Amino acid sequence: KNHVLVTSSSSISSDFGAFRSACPLKKFAQPHTHLEWSYFEAGPTDGNTLVFLHGTSSTAAAFFYQVMSLGEKGYHVISAQYPAFSTPAEWCKGFDRFLDAMKCRAVHIIGAGLGGFLAQHFAAKYSPRVRSLVLCNSFASTYAFESRAGTWASLIPVMPSAFLRQAMQDTLPQGGFMELSAKQAIDWVGLQMNDLSGDDLASRLSLNCSGCQVAPLPLENNKITILESNGETMVPDELRRQLKLMYQGACFAELKSRGDFPYLSRPEEVTLFIEVHMRRCSPTEPATAGYGGSPELWSDQDVLATHVEVPARREVWKNPFEDDDLL
Repeated sequence: KNHVLVTSSSSISSDFGAFRSACPLKKFAQPHTHLEWSYFEAGPTDGNTLVFLHGTSSTAAAFFYQVMSLGEKGYHVISAQYPAFSTPAEWCKGFDRFLDAMKCRAVHIIGAGLGGFLAQHFAAKYSPRVRSLVLCNSFASTYAFESRAGTWASLIPVMPSAFLRQAMQDTLPQGGFMELSAKQAIDWVGLQMNDLSGDDLASRLSLNCSGCQVAPLPLENNKITILESNGETMVPDELRRQLKLMYQGACFAELKSRGDFPYLSRPEEVTLFIEVHMRRCSPTEPATAGYGGSPELWSDQDVLATHVEVPARREVWKNPFEDDDLL
């Protein structure tokens, strides 16, 4: 059993360095354009394919713990870093071509923040290519972000890269009570942000303030899992409520972790919930995948991270994992 212990941002950097030595970053140049996708890939290509999509301030590196862990457990895992697109519709066309290049007919998508928003757009337009969705601290509308940005949003394309990078750095949580692991994850994401080009920064901020909403999905709600950090995140409460109202038949889990990047601060918890999601959406997956032995032999420590705590204000949300023997 592999358990990842995150002790500091330098520890995340050390873990990532070890990951990079075993799993180098790959590139895909989108034909007939200047656009280039970057991605990490692990696991057997004949397994279920999981594609991770990062948020506004992250890169493909954000999910390296999940790529490493799930790849070892027999999944085909890709963490994609998308290039600069102007609109969600253009992004969907680009992602469609990316999946073609990866020789993936249909995939399970795990999207965080903006990545989850774009994944929903893709599921609405290219439904045969999406087997299921996991939305982590995500949203289905950008109208609230557009309203907050005001006239500033229209100036994003002409702003200097240094200004855009600082503006994005300023959106990361800075003060207030914060778990040490969550703060360390934020610091590491901030360092990764330095690798983003001006075009990348402008595109992501523009997409985040695009003023649009996801269309109804042909995907059944029971093929959707919503993961939400405990406490406040950069996603406004109104958008978090809206997402759950849109997918009332979806599975909902409140993570123990606080902060916007639980896949870095508590990677083992996020990874286990993804495994639970995959077991539900892919019945052919073995119930003991990644653990070994039979369920009755698992210890309490193995499943401790899967306990879901839903506050009283969310009583209408039934714990979807309550009767799952994996937990």
